[in-house]
Amino acid sequence: MGVTDTPIDNEARSRLLKVAGRFFAERGFNHVSVREICAEAGTNVASVNYYFRDKLGLYREIIGSIAEGMDRGKVAALEAGAGQPPEEQLRAYIRCFLHQLLDPNPQEEGWMEKLIGREMTEPTPALDLIIEKGIKPTTDRLCKLIGEVLGIPAEDWRVLMCAGTIQGLCIWYRSSRTVAERLVPGLRYTPEVVDGIADFVAEFSLAGVRAVAAAKGANHQVQGSLATK
Repeated sequence: MGVTDTPIDNEARSRLLKVAGRFFAERGFNHVSVREICAEAGTNVASVNYYFRDKLGLYREIIGSIAEGMDRGKVAALEAGAGQPPEEQLRAYIRCFLHQLLDPNPQEEGWMEKLIGREMTEPTPALDLIIEKGIKPTTDRLCKLIGEVLGIPAEDWRVLMCAGTIQGLCIWYRSSRTVAERLVPGLRYTPEVVDGIADFVAEFSLAGVRAVAAAKGANHQVQGSLATK
């Protein structure tokens, strides 16, 4: 029997997703029961099976939705510099991505970030959804852009290393935010401050990319381990 498309059904389904997302983010997939999700959402205990087949189906729905949002954000960042030379496109990507990471976000998004972080460290069968929907599509596009900056094919192992380093540097500013605000009293991530961080990260990254392009030889151990990309 399928789920009827009524406002009541949609509302109950939405409540289950929001409650389960918060619970999974706080305690992890294995430490949350269907019964407590349903109790908090005010639905019958059988409603998870009705809408999502089982707890894993509910979890995968949440992870998949967050991953799609991750992809949309990075697509927007990649398209921010459309029509400009490759280096300027990379600058625009870094600026837009950092604003997404550092600008104030709605409070409800906090659990989403926490849930993705937990899934990365305590993986379940849903991890593939993050990779396939939230990471891989835009990573391929970012590698193509960096390959153009380097003047080498996107498949070259050095491109992937540069892409991962640039992404990691941007994410570091997000993950270290609470520490930075304590180390530097009065620090506020205003749009102007984020622009300044983005300019620094872009200069630092482009200098590194140019150095990689000019370097002779290769780290064959790393190259061999990435040869299957």
